[in-house]
Amino acid sequence: MDKTGKVFCLDTEILGEKNSISVYLIKSEPPCIVETGPSCVAEKVLSLISSLGVKKENIRYIFLTHIHLDHGGGVGDLLERFPSAKVVCHPKAVKHLINPEKLWIASKNALGNIAEAYGEPKPVDESRVISANDYEEFDLGDDVMLCVHTPGHAVHQVSFYLKRDKVLFPGDSAGVYAHDIVVPTTPPPFMLEPALKSIDKMLKLKPEFIAFTHFGIAKAKDGKILETLRRRLNLWCKLAIEVVDEGGGMDSLHSKLLEKDDGYRELFNLTKDSVIISGFHMMTLTGLLDFATSFKKSEDLSRG
Repeated sequence: MDKTGKVFCLDTEILGEKNSISVYLIKSEPPCIVETGPSCVAEKVLSLISSLGVKKENIRYIFLTHIHLDHGGGVGDLLERFPSAKVVCHPKAVKHLINPEKLWIASKNALGNIAEAYGEPKPVDESRVISANDYEEFDLGDDVMLCVHTPGHAVHQVSFYLKRDKVLFPGDSAGVYAHDIVVPTTPPPFMLEPALKSIDKMLKLKPEFIAFTHFGIAKAKDGKILETLRRRLNLWCKLAIEVVDEGGGMDSLHSKLLEKDDGYRELFNLTKDSVIISGFHMMTLTGLLDFATSFKKSEDLSRG
């Protein structure tokens, strides 16, 4: 639950599943949270925060890595209960927090029943949103929270870094972590080059801990986790391009990844019964094929 004396991993236990989506409480002065989870877990998050002795009126910031429902769908619900809080996000996320209609439609189209289970996000008043610049800092009294733009997984993705305690909150820009395995999460429209540059930015921070939204706090191992993610991203995109060249689809890519990547195979087998993680898995395959198709088209165009 607590790995640094100040950062607490709150398991939302969404749809009854443990270790799928986490929210982080930082007992700084003032206290703040990173991520909210979807709307359906707002009451659970409030209960967990209260159980740790933090009053909801003292929460100053909600640091939101991006607006996908599993990360920020509950921000409107929590802001209603945190009277002094403001949400900090990427500039491109602001309009979707103020008016989440397009986000909700896109989420239902992409996720179907899972989006309905997550719940529709509530609009956020513009006065309560802070558009954070790249490398902007936020004073937390006994620490500083650094905002770093890390696109790739999404154009509006940011990571947050507690400078004194050296804890990185990467959202999905550092992938999904479970059973000591880290794998990419690449929903469409996935962007490989920005994602690789974002990994470089995170490596330069030299975190000691990585607080994954999916799931839990891990030791950064002197950058080895992020380097492993980089290698897997390159491998998975290469394999996706091969599949598209061969005229294959989702099943072909899945089979190739099972064959070529031990980590993919192990994590798939460990999490295949999870509704939430299975949803991430399908979106990852879809995004890889979308990337590979776009790559092939651009390559064909460059050849004339």
